[in-house]
Parts: sequence; C-alpha cells; structure tokens
Amino acid sequence: MAAYRILVYDDDPTAALITQRGLQTLLGDEVIVQATTNANEAWLACANGNVDLLIVDPSPYGAAAALIRAVRTYRPYLPILALTAYDTPGLRARMQALGVELYAAKPIELRELAPLVVQALHHSANGVVNN
Repeated sequence: MAAYRILVYDDDPTAALITQRGLQTLLGDEVIVQATTNANEAWLACANGNVDLLIVDPSPYGAAAALIRAVRTYRPYLPILALTAYDTPGLRARMQALGVELYAAKPIELRELAPLVVQALHHSANGVVNN
C-alpha cells in the first residue's frame, strides 16, 4: 500500500518544520509528510491530488481561510485538520463553516496530534465525509 501524503501549511516556518518532522517520525513509513509556508504551493499540491490530508494553521492574519475555500471547491472531501495557536470559539465556528473536520489547539504534543492525523487519514481512505 502506498504511503499517505500529508501536507502541513503554516505561515511560521519553524512550526511547519516541527510538525512535519514530528509526524514523520511518529508515523514512520505509513506517511510522507511535507510542509510549506506558501498558500499557493499548498493549493497546487491539493488541487493536483497529491495530498491525502491537509493540516493548516488558520492564524487570524494568514491565508488559510482562502486556501481552505479553494481546496473545498476542487477537493470537497479532502480531510482538513486545523491546528492553531489562536483558539477561539469564533475561529472554531469559521473553520467548521468552511468544512474543516478536525480542529486542535496549540500547544499540542505531537503524540496527541498523531491520533487525530490517523483518524483523518482513515476517513479519507474509507471515503467517509464529515462535512
């Protein structure tokens, strides 16, 4: 079976790298984790079908909402996990309205994040739609 492809989009390069390396280490050969700080790169990877799970950091001033809307237009069933340091009820509601299935607040231990990632990937593999 081919490895699942995970893309981490975060406008903070350090956070993106930590998430990428941590998930790759924890999940091993079952996944290929890539990271980008560029919303256009993230969009192209998703639109081309090169992603099985998108992890986004929806900071209040970032491009994550526009990225999610674009992805939902062309890949409505792609699992998306929001991972944010700006956890508010308003942000949670906006992410839910955009069709984000899973949501986690930073700081989060990678060993706590890994089960959410596995859950999202299994939904993707089984064709389960949560939005």
